[in-house]
Amino acid sequence: MIRDLPIDQIHARANARAIDEATVDGLADSIGAVGLINPIRVRIVEDQWEVVAGHHRLAACKRLGLVEIAADVIEADDLHAELAMIDENLCRAELSPADRAVWTARRKAIYLEMHPETGHGKASPSKEEKFSSFDKDTAEKTGQTDRIVRMYAERGEKVIEEAINLIRGTKLDTGTYLDKLKGLRPNEQVTAAKRDLAHMRQQERDRAARGGIGRRIKPAAEPLSDDEAAEVQFASLVAAWNKAGEVARQRFREMIDAPVFDRSAA
Repeated sequence: MIRDLPIDQIHARANARAIDEATVDGLADSIGAVGLINPIRVRIVEDQWEVVAGHHRLAACKRLGLVEIAADVIEADDLHAELAMIDENLCRAELSPADRAVWTARRKAIYLEMHPETGHGKASPSKEEKFSSFDKDTAEKTGQTDRIVRMYAERGEKVIEEAINLIRGTKLDTGTYLDKLKGLRPNEQVTAAKRDLAHMRQQERDRAARGGIGRRIKPAAEPLSDDEAAEVQFASLVAAWNKAGEVARQRFREMIDAPVFDRSAA
């Protein structure tokens, strides 16, 4: 049932995603021009209105100074309400990799709790069967592929909350870095995130110093791990190969194929 509700009597869920100001700005411009096209979704919790979906639309209407907002009032328990909120979040393109991992993993936990029968009616469905049903449902609801759903769910399950909170919103908030963390033990994830953040910020300070006036002593950079060093070396080799001409490439191939080539000296 859709009805107009007083904006000042509507509140967000405690675990709602942080508001993105740029998104609110865009919505405010749109709503100011053509009005609110899609009502928000709310439910009644302890005689109060709680947003199920539409936190950014509500924030945009508040910014415009509106006193009422069109809302679709639904009946939903805590799990269904949280699931609706998560699905709306996962449909947003601006969601960071860290947040997408967290929300996808949480959606999986909710889905499996709501669907204990998952696994074609078997008493003890396998992990693969449960995941297959979950990823297909999530892909359908959010417009992602099954593979993307599985990938982010695994990241969210394996990377601990403390590590996620450290990298959220930083330059390390990438899928590649999450994949690196998920292969580590929980205590190692936090150590690695703190180390890599410190290294990244030191590099930024070094670049700023090089752009300043006067000579400054460059602090010693933290040594790279073997894997990180290998990545740097590999990237350098690829860059050199891409810049090389065909003659140089052929000579390099011949050198590698030669029986006397000393790979340990390369």
